Amino acid sequence: MEDKALHLNCHSYYSLRYGTMSVEQLVGKAAENGIESMALTDINNSTAIPEFVRECIENNIRPLAGIEFRRNNELLYTGIARNNRGMKELNEFLSKHNLEGTPLPFPAPRVSDAYIIYSMKKSPGRKLFENERTGIRKNEAGRLVNMSSKEKSSMIIMQPVTFSVPADFFIHKSLRAIDNNILLSHLKPSQYAGENEFFHSPVHLKHCFTSYPGIIDNTEKLIRDCSISFDFVNPKNKKIFSASRYDDKLLLEKLAWDGMLYRYG
Repeated sequence: MEDKALHLNCHSYYSLRYGTMSVEQLVGKAAENGIESMALTDINNSTAIPEFVRECIENNIRPLAGIEFRRNNELLYTGIARNNRGMKELNEFLSKHNLEGTPLPFPAPRVSDAYIIYSMKKSPGRKLFENERTGIRKNEAGRLVNMSSKEKSSMIIMQPVTFSVPADFFIHKSLRAIDNNILLSHLKPSQYAGENEFFHSPVHLKHCFTSYPGIIDNTEKLIRDCSISFDFVNPKNKKIFSASRYDDKLLLEKLAWDGMLYRYG
């Protein structure tokens, strides 16, 4: 499976005013390209994860899940859950800052069941923790020549996917202009995605890093260590809310009377 599983940074249109594909389109495009495993990492959002997992199952794709954390236009880091507990950690971290109205911190806090991926452009300025990695895009592979083996030992392939067809790039730039409340002509390169953020064949991605098998191995090990699953069969609604059906009836009656008194005095 690892030969066809190197896409760990995919965006749907739940990456608001950034992504261009529905979850169905994203997974369908992956299936067309023979992708056997992929990670959905929408920007500051995990709403699409259940739908993504369901679509992946229907298309025989192994789903991975995470969140790309950004502060305005700035990419901070990406979290990829090792399991459902890891997804809960990432969600709680994001929700805490959303509810408190506080900016996302840099570097990321310690998490126990998720990987944190930093970009080549923004390192944490300290030694990486055991569950932290540096993600490298295919157009950054040339920089590896001047890096030490120690630096490369924590790197993984991190090629973003944002577009389905070339026309999506214009849609994306329009969304970025709306998000930044500026004219399209005033957008800076740092405010929108690169034009090559399509699905690339795993063979092509591996070829870009053929001189660095350790980075390919690191990527495949991370993929093998991560998973996400949901029970789509059994209903999760409670059969009773209180101790019994009779107690539920009494509670509803009380709430109805309380509501009447509140509304009509």
